[in-house]
Amino acid sequence: MKIFNREKRENIVIAGCGRLGSKLALNFCNQNDNVSIIDIDKEFFSRLSGSCVDCFIEGDATDTDILELAGIKAADVLIAATDDDNTNIMIAQIAKEYYKVKRVIARVEDTSKEASYNQSGIITICPLVLSLNELQRIFASEKEA
Repeated sequence: MKIFNREKRENIVIAGCGRLGSKLALNFCNQNDNVSIIDIDKEFFSRLSGSCVDCFIEGDATDTDILELAGIKAADVLIAATDDDNTNIMIAQIAKEYYKVKRVIARVEDTSKEASYNQSGIITICPLVLSLNELQRIFASEKEA
């Protein structure tokens, strides 16, 4: 089981070391947070070579043994950032319901079930919706100028 450094700000577990997961890990490291990252493919960890990530776990983040190795029991935040919606929701539900992690965030592409996830206390982010919101903000600010 991962023991986090108490001198750092927050304990964050990230499932998925793709583009989003690796960028988040680097960002949180730079903010002096404890970061553990899980991915089923150890090749993705090369994206973080030389970084300040505290813990790399190769395995399936839907497996409670893997989550515990990453420090889920002491986590303040879990971010499910794999490329599969169902996997992300399953990881998020395990973190929220079984481990009682306070802040659980899941990346989803299909927003049709977003309301039910949010009702269970899981925050969802959708890259498409975030992009649309940013484009609307850009066009609105151009009209004001």
